[in-house]
Amino acid sequence: MLRRAKKLVLALCVVAVSNYSFGEPVLIKSEQDIYEYQLDNGFRVVLAPNQKENKVFINTIYFTGSLNDPQGKGGLAHLLEHLAFKGTENIKQEEFQRRLDQYTLSNNASTSYYTTQYTNIVRPDKNALAEMMLLEAERMDKLVLQEKFVPSEIEIVRREREIRLDQPFAVMMDQIWKAAYGNQSLGRLPIGDLEELKSIQMPELQTFYRQYYAPNNAVMVVAGKFDIQEILKDIDQNFSGIQSRALPAPVKVPVLQPEQIKQRDFVVRKGSDLAKFHIYINAQDQAIQPALSIIPYLYTMEPSGYLYQNMVQNGISTGVMSTTWLDQNFNLVFLGAVYAPTQDAKAVEKTLTQKVENTTPFSATDLNRIKNIAKNSQKNMMSSSVAVGTALSSYLANQQTWQQFFKDQQAVQDLNIEQVNQVLKNFLVSKHRMNGDIQPTPEDQKQAQQQLTEQNKTLDQQEAQAQPLKDPKVYEQEVINFVKQSAQLLGKSEQKIQRGQFSNGMKYALFPTSTRDDRVYATINLNFGNEKSLFNQSEIIDLSAYLILRGSDKQTFQDITDKSIALDGSASVNSSLNSMQINISAPKENFEQYFDYIIDVLKHPRFDQKEFDLIKAQSLQSLDRPYTEPEVVAGLTLSRLIERYPAGDLRYHFEPEFAKKQLEQATNQQVKDFYQKYFAMNHAQVAVTGAFNAKQMQRLLKKSFAYWNSKQPYAPVLDQYQSYAAQAQHVLAEQREFGNYQSVLTVPVGVYHQDAPALIVFSHILGNSQLSSRLAKALREKNALVYGFASRLNLDDETNAGALTISANYTSGRASQVTQTVHQVLQDLLQHGVTEQELEAAKANIMKQRATMLEDDRNIHRILTNQLEQDKTMASRAQRDLAIAKLTVADVNDVIKKYIKPNHFVEVMADQYGEQIK
Repeated sequence: MLRRAKKLVLALCVVAVSNYSFGEPVLIKSEQDIYEYQLDNGFRVVLAPNQKENKVFINTIYFTGSLNDPQGKGGLAHLLEHLAFKGTENIKQEEFQRRLDQYTLSNNASTSYYTTQYTNIVRPDKNALAEMMLLEAERMDKLVLQEKFVPSEIEIVRREREIRLDQPFAVMMDQIWKAAYGNQSLGRLPIGDLEELKSIQMPELQTFYRQYYAPNNAVMVVAGKFDIQEILKDIDQNFSGIQSRALPAPVKVPVLQPEQIKQRDFVVRKGSDLAKFHIYINAQDQAIQPALSIIPYLYTMEPSGYLYQNMVQNGISTGVMSTTWLDQNFNLVFLGAVYAPTQDAKAVEKTLTQKVENTTPFSATDLNRIKNIAKNSQKNMMSSSVAVGTALSSYLANQQTWQQFFKDQQAVQDLNIEQVNQVLKNFLVSKHRMNGDIQPTPEDQKQAQQQLTEQNKTLDQQEAQAQPLKDPKVYEQEVINFVKQSAQLLGKSEQKIQRGQFSNGMKYALFPTSTRDDRVYATINLNFGNEKSLFNQSEIIDLSAYLILRGSDKQTFQDITDKSIALDGSASVNSSLNSMQINISAPKENFEQYFDYIIDVLKHPRFDQKEFDLIKAQSLQSLDRPYTEPEVVAGLTLSRLIERYPAGDLRYHFEPEFAKKQLEQATNQQVKDFYQKYFAMNHAQVAVTGAFNAKQMQRLLKKSFAYWNSKQPYAPVLDQYQSYAAQAQHVLAEQREFGNYQSVLTVPVGVYHQDAPALIVFSHILGNSQLSSRLAKALREKNALVYGFASRLNLDDETNAGALTISANYTSGRASQVTQTVHQVLQDLLQHGVTEQELEAAKANIMKQRATMLEDDRNIHRILTNQLEQDKTMASRAQRDLAIAKLTVADVNDVIKKYIKPNHFVEVMADQYGEQIK
């Protein structure tokens, strides 16, 4: 994995726990209701309980990463991470990953300079938590490293490296680190060097594992809903018997001295973007990190950011960006700007330098605005075990202590503006600056290349391994349990929900309940017009959605932003076809005030000409670029192949030149006219979820919406089913490490079709897991053609139209292997179908995810919002659960044969070896 440096997270975890005493492990520190225990063997456990949560974040961190790679063996730690999913002494080979899939909601791993981390997110279930402790203890002490897996995993690492270094920004940063550190320590990517990876021998992997995978070199973070006594008991039983080991001396990283870095300018010619970056870097100084952490807000936040005002609003650049990496060995600040070919590169460079290194001092108002954002983030973090666990893990990985997290949060609140301005003045100076320049791929690299014959070999590096068998009845019982849990949750929620309709036709649903973050959520689905009345209006609709919250007749954009910060509120408007979705949320004590405020803005939008001109210019500039990257070429080509609507129809695919033409013709008056004509609530639905009085909320909604009408007719713009004749095109893209594969198979099935449940299960078996699904085994694990892929089943909720899509990035030159492999997987499913074990495992996993979703009322809110438009209740979801649970192997195999038609499969591959398409 690429480097992951510590960031100062503007968040705070506040959780509750009962008093607890336990003989072993020993409590060694606690703060903010977070507790650290330690076993006799040195293994540390950080517990952050939150009884409001419905999941548990478990992260095992080993304090070893690429800095510990032996000389000449770059990538050994990362390769070991890949092999750590291949079985242990007691849990053989694929059984280890199968059990991870069974008991987790998700699982992953990463390797950085300093650490290797194994992350599992599970349900708050005693059996699942006990299983995770067992699996991680096995991984710590009883891992079985097998040479037969090494060649394919090295190829997968190669795919991963190619993906990372196929990105312009990653290439630039790799160059900067090598200039700063040479080809050692932080100058070597954690992902590994390909030639050095190939030289790694099994004894070296075994030695590294025994040296560093030790309890006294690890810490586990557990955050979410759990019982402390049970967790500590499981940890004691599984980890206390593992012996501590003598650890090698820590690797020392040379002190960074930016003034001694000879190369200061870095140019990358790859992709389609034009961007200038200033990277300010110096040796680590913890005292100034709080002030550095707020730089992105000071410079790039809309509309107050200093660079945003001086570069974007003045038309010098299309956008600005900033981030900070605050590491144990360095402090680093990115400040950059993206610009269009029509904009002046010299002016971008000059302004970026002047407005950063000669910044007008910031004011106390600027700082207080950011402090309020920090407070809001701190308050809201308690609702997410993943956010809490990730933040604590980041601090442990960087400093081996989590308590600094809270010190940094307080340090931000303690900042004064004089301190901030002084830190910026001293840090953002030319002697600390590296200059990055990203330019588009040269034209000579956009020509078709002659394909190398050896790249076209069929791989098949391993013999297909039989899937370890497990009694399907175990999965069957899980399905029964999850269906029962879902039914109970759905019934309980339905009893609370109050549905109705106002006299103007607007439907509403009220769900009074206590959300995990004590916020109230409102979602308005606003529908308008039809395919004829809105012909050629797509860009106007998008512009309206963007502009409507950027000022009213009483409030400026800055006023609205500051009010949202003051009330910890959030509001957004997004458009799709002939509808807009408006989302409003705030803490329960502030919701009514914030809701009234945002509705007033929606009723009296300003549609300021300057804001219109700005977004129009930004949009046109973003379209003014070459569309030659493999993923873009593949997507555009596939969209053109299956297009059946005329240009101007709301369903017409994104076509750059047509979109540019539409934007050029758009006026602010058209936006205002669209609003006056269509923006009303008589064809809308509203759902509200949170702690509120239902009668008072009904009155508030009635006052806000019941008399807000439009006389324009409405009809949904639907995507009708269309089958296509099979075709495959291999098209030319610019010269990149990776090509892109995209395919689609349409099906005459919608969300509520009787065959939908079986198709959902089939799709899960086909490509849900990146490691154990049918596509994963063929594309990644067996042939190492890809590092990652995507397979999705999209079903329309209003009409019987759906599509199975598959996409993947592959090494350029291997297009034929990818399409051959995908076809082989589909053909095997057609000929042999799915197994009973696959079916029951898929049903159990699907139902586990569906039941877990229902345990968070915020997810119920999202379901409720969609159901309103379809006149559905929670009973419809319960019926879908039962339909999935009742599926047999024959049901799924029949649906595969019915809908998976190779003679209707459309594929596109785009890379440097393809054919030029006009």
